[in-house]
Amino acid sequence: MSYGVAILCGMEFTVWEALLEPGSGAVPRVADVVADDYLRTWDRVRIGVPEGASVTMTRNGDFVVADVFLPDGASALTADQEQALTDLGWYYGSGSTVIDPIWTLDWRSYADAEVRAVRGGSVVAVLRDVLALPAEGVTVRGWGNDGPFEVGWGLERFDDRPSALGAPELCTEWDDLRPRLDWVLGTLPTDAAVVMQGPDESVVQFMTSVDGTMATSAVDPELDPENVPTRDAPGSERARRMFAAGWWPTHVAGLDPGEWEWTLGRPNVHAGAGSLARKAVAALRTLGAERPTDVRVRSFRNGSRPDPLYVPGELGLAKE
Repeated sequence: MSYGVAILCGMEFTVWEALLEPGSGAVPRVADVVADDYLRTWDRVRIGVPEGASVTMTRNGDFVVADVFLPDGASALTADQEQALTDLGWYYGSGSTVIDPIWTLDWRSYADAEVRAVRGGSVVAVLRDVLALPAEGVTVRGWGNDGPFEVGWGLERFDDRPSALGAPELCTEWDDLRPRLDWVLGTLPTDAAVVMQGPDESVVQFMTSVDGTMATSAVDPELDPENVPTRDAPGSERARRMFAAGWWPTHVAGLDPGEWEWTLGRPNVHAGAGSLARKAVAALRTLGAERPTDVRVRSFRNGSRPDPLYVPGELGLAKE
């Protein structure tokens, strides 16, 4: 699917042209994308390829902070790429994430137009030239502590929210569920959970936290606490497939010693969900779901804040 190309008045233009389009004071729109008065601290806009490299721009008080993220398992940046980042004004230090150090760039949201113009051009140069992202694969997602929001400045045309792309009401294919789940997990509110129930009381679930990490869990009724599998001795094809998909068994802290589950650790999601959607789909299938219609979902948020009720519809899954 092509994301980073849009049609306006019969003319095709790329995401790069949209990001660099002059806005207030002839400043590229990308420089002010998280600077609007209605946005709050920790609101974010991610520009990049789903499950791939990206730049995430974060509102932090009066500052805009841009961070470079690489996909799971990607090689480190080359020396030439790091030199290019340095030449473009980026530095290797503390950004707006628990990942530290990181390649980052910041400026005040009310800085002079000349400064903001240079920073905006630098962000696009990193995405287009340093990371070499294909324009047709780039999406623009906005979210904050309370979940997703529509990015303005004409960039909503590049949002990959499933409903905005006309995703079918009912998800029937795993290849359809994966990108839908990637969007949901990548824009989930803080302290919110997505719980997917498969056959035979199997569960795959995720929950966000205030530090931008995500708790991961897969409940497997066949995971034997008396004979916990290891990567070298999985003991069953089911366990071998879970290990192959990136999961490993862990004792559930604070519960009975016999309580074990599969986990992916606590990955950071400020860069997007990365490989979580792929690994979740692999777990659902391994634990017995033959198709997405075998899966039911519920979503909630702790405390009195509104639950993310949009999740089942965006996933195309029946409610639990």
